[in-house]
Amino acid sequence: MKRTANRAAAAPSSHAAHLAELRQRYDHALETHGFDAVVIGAGSQLPVFGDDQHYPFRAHPWFVQWAPLTRHPDACIVYRPGRAPVLLLVEPEDYWDRPAALPGGDWAEGLPPQRCTSLAQLHRRLPRRRVAILAPPEQAKQLAIVGSRLNPPALLKHLAYDRAIKTAWEVAQIRLATRLALKGHAAAGTAFKAGGSEHEISHAFLSASGQSDDELPYPTIVALNEHAATLHYRHRDRRRLPRRERHSLLIDAGCSSAGYASDITRTWAARRGPFARLVAAMDEAQQRLCALVRPGIAFGELQLAAHDEVATLLEDSGIVRLPAAQLCEERITDLFFPHGLGHYLGLQVHDIGGNLVDRKGSEGTPPARFPRMRLNRTLAPGQVLTVEPGLYFIEPLLRKLRQHRRARRVDWGLVEALRPCGGIRIEDNVLVTPDGAANLTRSA
Repeated sequence: MKRTANRAAAAPSSHAAHLAELRQRYDHALETHGFDAVVIGAGSQLPVFGDDQHYPFRAHPWFVQWAPLTRHPDACIVYRPGRAPVLLLVEPEDYWDRPAALPGGDWAEGLPPQRCTSLAQLHRRLPRRRVAILAPPEQAKQLAIVGSRLNPPALLKHLAYDRAIKTAWEVAQIRLATRLALKGHAAAGTAFKAGGSEHEISHAFLSASGQSDDELPYPTIVALNEHAATLHYRHRDRRRLPRRERHSLLIDAGCSSAGYASDITRTWAARRGPFARLVAAMDEAQQRLCALVRPGIAFGELQLAAHDEVATLLEDSGIVRLPAAQLCEERITDLFFPHGLGHYLGLQVHDIGGNLVDRKGSEGTPPARFPRMRLNRTLAPGQVLTVEPGLYFIEPLLRKLRQHRRARRVDWGLVEALRPCGGIRIEDNVLVTPDGAANLTRSA
């Protein structure tokens, strides 16, 4: 009874309330799948082959959901239903390296850290009966004990289904990550206007957001001109372009807070003209799509609405002289908008659970129109997703368009004028609420 009272007293957005919800989820999942305990590992640092260095550490999302520790390899959470969770840290006595400092906040009240000086000492503190171990392969082998099961698929699917619904504390972290990223985006826009290179613009984003490359939830996409036509452009050209050769910037960049991600994209035009008008029209279209987000809507409906919006842009701008409905019906929009409208967001930038329709692990069937869509779930309160329509001038897809039976209806002169700009993507982070949605990006 005392534990129930403590849960009730916790503020909804507190880490204590978050832990209480996690415990309820795990209690149900462990009982359903026949486990007495779970050990959740943070992961281990991977060594560089043939060297004495390690790759940057990326903490295991299942661990970070319990403890906001992103720089503590070999740590783990031990949880037995009915008992308080235990956080075990590995901190050897060593003068070569120093453990990372623990982050501030109230999280440690429900997870007081217990330090071990070796992996062997940690291993002795692990439970011994019907244990599920959730950890990356390199650490799972270290944690394995007789009778344990490593990453049981049915348990993971059960937990993944629940993970799509964010607690108030998780939403607060995504909000903070969003605010940090928006500072970076503002600085990136300023650097672009000043003539900065992709390399300089990326540094402006990092400096303003106060994050390092290793802290970001994904590698920042900083694409000038035609580079924006590569959806996951990863290079950072160091050349400064002359003013007359600077046409556009597409920056897709997010930040992290306590291991939770934001994911924001903005497109800038260097000057007035057809491309700037397209960017403004896409921004308006994106906001209309955000307004459609609500509980009970299947994501496939939003994907179809996005193609309707792109078709309208193509018709209104004169890029393709066909009615918008026909552009969708004949899938001409696919050649300008070849990716999904969005994805879940949380502990991972492409968070899990988007294909699951129940805790048993049943997967939703994507619409026939969009067979590769990764989010095939009806939206529900507490889910956070991205809304990111785009319109691009991608050379391999333009070659297909030239072979299309409607190729004569394309204004190829306008396409050639726009092609050096690469493309447009506008992306916000949206929370599904009980009565609609809250745009976490625009509200910040």
